[in-house]
Amino acid sequence: MRILLISYYFPPAGGAAVQRWLRFIPQLIKRGVEVSVLCSVGGDYPFVDKSLKIPPGVRLIRAKAPRMGTLWSAISGARDQLPHGGISASHTSIPARILIWLRLNLIIPDLRVFWNPAAYKAAYKEISSKHYDSVITTGPPHSTHLIGMKLKRKTGIKWYTDFRDPWLNIHYLKLNPPTEIARRIHAHLEAKVLSSADGNFIISEAIAAALPDARKRILPNGFDPNEYVDLKHHTYPRFRIKYVGQITAGQDLQLLTKLAGMWKHDYELSMVGTRLNESDLKSLHLSFGERLRLVPFIPHASALQEMVDSDLLLLILNDYEGNEGMLTTKLFEYLAARSPILCLGNSEGAASRIISDTNAGQCFTPNQLSEAAQWVNSLEKSQRTEGDISLYNVERQIDILLCELPGQK
Repeated sequence: MRILLISYYFPPAGGAAVQRWLRFIPQLIKRGVEVSVLCSVGGDYPFVDKSLKIPPGVRLIRAKAPRMGTLWSAISGARDQLPHGGISASHTSIPARILIWLRLNLIIPDLRVFWNPAAYKAAYKEISSKHYDSVITTGPPHSTHLIGMKLKRKTGIKWYTDFRDPWLNIHYLKLNPPTEIARRIHAHLEAKVLSSADGNFIISEAIAAALPDARKRILPNGFDPNEYVDLKHHTYPRFRIKYVGQITAGQDLQLLTKLAGMWKHDYELSMVGTRLNESDLKSLHLSFGERLRLVPFIPHASALQEMVDSDLLLLILNDYEGNEGMLTTKLFEYLAARSPILCLGNSEGAASRIISDTNAGQCFTPNQLSEAAQWVNSLEKSQRTEGDISLYNVERQIDILLCELPGQK
């Protein structure tokens, strides 16, 4: 079997967007699948992680992406960074707000759509010169799915989508509602993509249920146990509480500041690889003082070590209607790290159910902070979780994937 994966993000791009398929691809190759990856080069990446390795045996095709960040900086000012992973309310300058409005209402489905012409040309050339059993497009950015839809229409190749996040219900469209016309265009494209594909892999049941009717298969993220073999937990004088990764619009950091005076441990709060706006940074410093440890973006393996070397891991869910199905890559890495997880947000969502089912921690709503503090205070240093997490071993996800794809012997 030979597949072509089309993904805007791939190493040297770093961050959560690349981890899903970096874990899937070696497992596919191990099972005899030939994998080619078409990705962007020279694009706007929120992070660059040069420590990430391209899996051996992968054929890599790169298509040049325009640097939209250069235009953004020229218009909005050098201090305003191109939004990624969502549209941040922290962009307060008038030029930035105008650009955000234009981005939400005129550039549909997302800013990466300007990569599509070069990516389609490269993909068409590739599948015209070599036999492929199928094409998989992964999003966000959901504009990538438009490449797959055009390839299927022009060549008839089997095409599958991979939805790592919602489309119309994605958090930044909930928090910054577009015009009704723009919303209808999003809805039309979403439905057309789903109905045109030969199959759609969706990260959670809740996200799948909110999408239009189509052939869907649930394909959660997973963890690779091999990444943790050499990682050891160490005991430190202080109780180590850690949040690893990014904060996007809709995640309420004030929940942490409210908990600051409730924890009884002699603790240290680490924010690892987290980009914080000036307001949030000031709030954290005021609440935690010398207990606050700020760690810049670090290589992925180092981030996993930070997770293992913790006494409590924090998961803050987006606070908006429709977030029930959100399942971040971080959750599954947290599970494998075996440190207890404190989840703050929707206690009825997919993430909460996984944490409960695996006995990996506890979930509390924003109105249950005193109960959350009591639970944390009951934990001991170096306490490890021991629940069954085998369902989320990446090998299980590959079983699901291969059952759907054509060409499997």
